[in-house]
Amino acid sequence: MTHEFDTIIAIADELEISRQALNRKAKRLNIDLSKKSFTDKEWQLLVSNKRKPKKSTSNNYVDTFTAQQLAEKDDLINYLKSQIKEKDKQIDHAQQLQLIAEQRLTETNKTLIEYQQKENQPKKGFWHRLFK
Repeated sequence: MTHEFDTIIAIADELEISRQALNRKAKRLNIDLSKKSFTDKEWQLLVSNKRKPKKSTSNNYVDTFTAQQLAEKDDLINYLKSQIKEKDKQIDHAQQLQLIAEQRLTETNKTLIEYQQKENQPKKGFWHRLFK
């Protein structure tokens, strides 16, 4: 069975590599790309000779560094959550104190108004109070 293609770009697309990478691979394997038709053996060489990604030693460092950063951020998030809870408690306490202060102020105002009303009434004499 032969594998036929119209263009070199179509071959590269089929192999999921760039045209330049295909040219280098074909040159390394001594395969002529200009014929655009390949036998099973040639095709298997082109397909199977995919490069494996290099294992980088820096990946371990990056993974460790990333894990460390994530742990630090988790700690920071937990700290900020505890700070938010503490601030919520403080806000609740402040609101309760504000409510108590407003209630006392209202009571004081009522008492003052009652006192002013008593003061504003005309003074009644001794006989008037006696023979009411």
